[in-house]
Amino acid sequence: MKRIFTAEEMRQAEKHAVELGTSYEQLMENAGQAAARDLLTRVADGKLSSPSAVFIICGKGNNGGDGLVISRVLAAAGICVKILFVLGDELSPLATLNLQRLDGLANIEYLSSDEFTDQLVKESTAWIIDGVFGTGYNGDLPPSVATIMALANQAKALRIALDIPSGLNCDSGELAKDTFKADLCYSFAAYKPAHFMDSGKTVCGEIVCLAIGI
Repeated sequence: MKRIFTAEEMRQAEKHAVELGTSYEQLMENAGQAAARDLLTRVADGKLSSPSAVFIICGKGNNGGDGLVISRVLAAAGICVKILFVLGDELSPLATLNLQRLDGLANIEYLSSDEFTDQLVKESTAWIIDGVFGTGYNGDLPPSVATIMALANQAKALRIALDIPSGLNCDSGELAKDTFKADLCYSFAAYKPAHFMDSGKTVCGEIVCLAIGI
């Protein structure tokens, strides 16, 4: 039987897991590691081509932190990772911690929005990972995010969402303009209601639920 959690149920599940002895830091590490391992396994199995570059669009919260964990794992595997902080560089404490863990690593590059635009259109075998907004977000996308998502949606790339595509309301299934259109969506710990709604199905692609210790 599939576990399906609303945004609030997910928050409570995370809180309960922490009360039982894990930490939010460990849950973030588990999520990013699990997603990166699945991607690398798909490459090893021939299900995905190795990318020329991976563009990771990070927000400032914990969804962005998940993306930074993935960055570390993919870079260590020899993959070129290019990171865009689309909401500025004032990150949450856990995202900041995982940004610091990238210090000194090879294969990591930080892009401005203009550089992201210029480089993305030149790549033909790239992956784009959406780590901007997680399950708690609702409403319209900020203009800076909508512009980048519109570009990402037009790119010749494999698009990957973390937990829920940015712009999709986790609970209601409401879609913002320029919602990220994923080919592959990694849902952490449980599926979310929008994954099974008609609107969600148009932007989630293949949905894989990953265990993260909850």
